[in-house]
Amino acid sequence: MHINFERSGGFTGIPLTTSFDTEDLPESTANDLKALVQKADFSKLANNLQSNNSAPDQFTYTITVQSQDSKRTVVTNDSSAPEELKPLIDFLNQLARSQRSKG
Repeated sequence: MHINFERSGGFTGIPLTTSFDTEDLPESTANDLKALVQKADFSKLANNLQSNNSAPDQFTYTITVQSQDSKRTVVTNDSSAPEELKPLIDFLNQLARSQRSKG
């Protein structure tokens, strides 16, 4: 599974962008990531989950999940992300920040 993650907006406006391939991650991290994608029912989420009620300094998230037989992109923001998607967003944020600190 390949995942592209982008966080934009926020107070500073500095984007956070990264890509992950579960085959390149430690097994426990890859398993956690796959479980979060499945728990969020990612393949059934709408492509655009952004609300019209924009809050100042909120983040917008663009997440693309690609497997052998499908590819799906979902765009959401802090105020409109469904509860089942928030753990995946938090996990991806954490992975992206740890990759940035290594690079």
